[in-house]
Amino acid sequence: MRLFNSILSSLEFAGQNLDDWVIVYTSDHGDMLGEFNTWWKLKFYEGSVRVPLIIRAPKLCAPGRVSQNVSLCDLYATLCEFGGAPVPSDRDSRSLIPLMNGSNPSWDDTARSQYMEHKMIKKGSWKYWHLAPDTEVLFNLAQDPHEERNLIGDPACAGLVAEFRTLMVN
Repeated sequence: MRLFNSILSSLEFAGQNLDDWVIVYTSDHGDMLGEFNTWWKLKFYEGSVRVPLIIRAPKLCAPGRVSQNVSLCDLYATLCEFGGAPVPSDRDSRSLIPLMNGSNPSWDDTARSQYMEHKMIKKGSWKYWHLAPDTEVLFNLAQDPHEERNLIGDPACAGLVAEFRTLMVN
């Protein structure tokens, strides 16, 4: 937040009206720093895949917090829409503006991530990983926010696992 506030202060110092700017603040994915005995971004724990994303656009969006799953890929469509440019349909990007204005009840609450051949899909509070060649992981973050219980073998989750496997190839 210090860097974000520094950017705002610099714009004000330069005589800019902050309300005229669309300001996006984000960062690269985190490193695990030993959590789960992991030191790099090789696994899809929240400490590795969650990143800050702050968009300040007071003339275009009301202040608030979005709880749905979004992706940094969604910045492409969002910035196109902010700038009045069309969003090419061949891009894997969705505008965040309807979410930011609280007017998109049909938002696909899904985010995807990939590192080499390893893949992750987060849908709602569920997170599924496929770590090549044959390791699968499933967490319910609502019930297990610390990602300690892999539910991949739980018979009650078999339908959900099948759905994730289908999503993984599409």
